Amino acid sequence: MQDTKLGVREPIAVKVVMLGKSTQELVRDPGTTLADILAEQGVSGQMEARVNGETAHPSRRLADRDVVLLVPKIRGGTR
Repeated sequence: MQDTKLGVREPIAVKVVMLGKSTQELVRDPGTTLADILAEQGVSGQMEARVNGETAHPSRRLADRDVVLLVPKIRGGTR
């Protein structure tokens, strides 16, 4: 993402992959956060979000060509 000569920032393209469900290509304004995407997608606390393969905090600002992966949180252990 680069500023144009007029100082207007170009939109960013983000890929959102919901494991086992869907993949979407989104175009959003610069400054969009992971929390914004999670809210748009209606993601509950039962999902873990990763950006470019790394666990990310919801306040993370997304960049052009980021890949957001949403996976169910894995629970397990012994009873």
